[in-house]
Amino acid sequence: MKRAIGIFLIAQAVLTYLTIKMIYTPFIVRVLDRNTGVMTVSYSFPLTYWLICIALGIMLIVGTYLVFTKEKKQIFN
Repeated sequence: MKRAIGIFLIAQAVLTYLTIKMIYTPFIVRVLDRNTGVMTVSYSFPLTYWLICIALGIMLIVGTYLVFTKEKKQIFN
């Protein structure tokens, strides 16, 4: 049972990450230095993107733990 839950968590984390990666677009900030004519372009994602990525990383770690743990055999007397 633990292994099935672990596989589900891993699959959900990977698929959710791929979906979030497609949905969120970075903010583009362009800065032009008028003296040199050099334009600097910066990309940044919103805070919710990073929070979701952290939560998905935790889910991936927990799922991996559940997949690779050994189940204890109970002996009833």
